[in-house]
Amino acid sequence: MARCILTGVDGSAQAEKAFRFALDLARWSGAELHLCAAVYSAEIELAEPSDREALTDGVRRRMQAHLEHMLDLAGTANLTPTPHLLEGHPVEELLDLAGRIKADHIVVGHRSKGMFERLLMGSVAKRVVDFARCTVTVVR
Repeated sequence: MARCILTGVDGSAQAEKAFRFALDLARWSGAELHLCAAVYSAEIELAEPSDREALTDGVRRRMQAHLEHMLDLAGTANLTPTPHLLEGHPVEELLDLAGRIKADHIVVGHRSKGMFERLLMGSVAKRVVDFARCTVTVVR
């Protein structure tokens, strides 16, 4: 049975489905729930150095809004997840956080990406499955 569940939040419909699954799992198992949003985008990586700060601020605001939305949804279920807003590649941040909080279950959404984004970032869900040291559930 899970004691500590971590789920990724990125504003996509699939991430919200994964969050709802994690919320139900936490409620059923009595586990603590953590949310992770990573401030990262291909656009930031490819931008001129002079433009990166403004782009990063925009992504940070969007991720914070997504975290707040998820916290509101959790409140209706009488759960209070711990939010984490981190900066870096989503896979690296999610796996690093999982280790720090000793997560025993990670829940991620799977979303289809265009070829360019797949080449640049790869599949977050696949890489989490490949490198996580705990149970991973991928929600479609």
